[in-house]
Amino acid sequence: MIKFKMSLRGELHPQHKLTEIQVKSIRKLWAIGHRNIRVLARNNGVSSANIRKIVKGETWTHILFGEFNDYQ
Repeated sequence: MIKFKMSLRGELHPQHKLTEIQVKSIRKLWAIGHRNIRVLARNNGVSSANIRKIVKGETWTHILFGEFNDYQ
């Protein structure tokens, strides 16, 4: 029997530092060519590693981006 552990994601997590709107804007800026991760991190109050993971799709994976935005 496989048990799935439900975890709090995104803004539902008590230690979240970003909102979904911020994550979408980070991804949008990256998509249009803004490549300075340090500036994105400083403007949003998080680490550059956090921005890098958002852009690569390792975190905030429950937020769809791109052509799938209309289906949320």
